[in-house]
Amino acid sequence: MALTLADRMAIHDLVADYNWAIDHVEAEAWAATFTEDGALVANGVERARGRAALVAYLAERRAAGKPQLRHWVSNLRVSGEGTQARLQAYVMAFRIDEGLGAPYVMGEYDDDVVHTGGRWLFRARRLTVVAGASATGR
Repeated sequence: MALTLADRMAIHDLVADYNWAIDHVEAEAWAATFTEDGALVANGVERARGRAALVAYLAERRAAGKPQLRHWVSNLRVSGEGTQARLQAYVMAFRIDEGLGAPYVMGEYDDDVVHTGGRWLFRARRLTVVAGASATGR
């Protein structure tokens, strides 16, 4: 069965929940946007798999003094059927701890999203950074 409008809206809400939680360093809420075995992959490297590892990953980034960011996601493309979906989107994130300047991250998401336990969650969130200060290692 094709995805319904309610499914598509729930996936859009998932993206908003993810961004809000990561931007406000709410590690438990951020990890809860993933399945129990969900994975975060950036530039082809798995950064964390499973909710406990995701919570630890965000805590480690904060402890290491990583910048405070605000994420904007646009051009969401949702395809799939039943309980499986693919989400593609553009992302930009800006540092807010040094004032606004050039984007810290510009990239693309290509995610696997599943409906489980009555809600849509990320099974795999894949980010490819294409530009921004983070792409140059600054």
